[in-house]
Amino acid sequence: MEDQKKVLIIQTSGLKTPERIPAPFFIATTAAAMDMDATVVFTMQGASIVRKGAAERTRIKEGGASISSFLEQAIEGGVKLMVCHQALDLVGMEPDDCIDAVNEVVGAAAMLDMAMDSDIVLTF
Repeated sequence: MEDQKKVLIIQTSGLKTPERIPAPFFIATTAAAMDMDATVVFTMQGASIVRKGAAERTRIKEGGASISSFLEQAIEGGVKLMVCHQALDLVGMEPDDCIDAVNEVVGAAAMLDMAMDSDIVLTF
């Protein structure tokens, strides 16, 4: 039996550039549906995406779907969500400000370990 492939997506784009947000969720959700271990780590401005209530208020384009719809699909699909500890400070957040679906707050060393253990690493 082949080992499960790991996909790590590092999300650096945040709510100020909503058009850059859906692709990482599509890819992560698809990877999880293909029985891959899919994780998204939100760092830099990407941490703003997982602030409680922010994804519901932000739309990709006027009249379009909210960020929360893409986030919910990923969560339902089994994608793991993590946020960078240093990025929380950058965007003025505390760990308690994150949505409940965030599995873990990680630092740079943990992100590097995950990258080295992953078969695919993508950055958005």
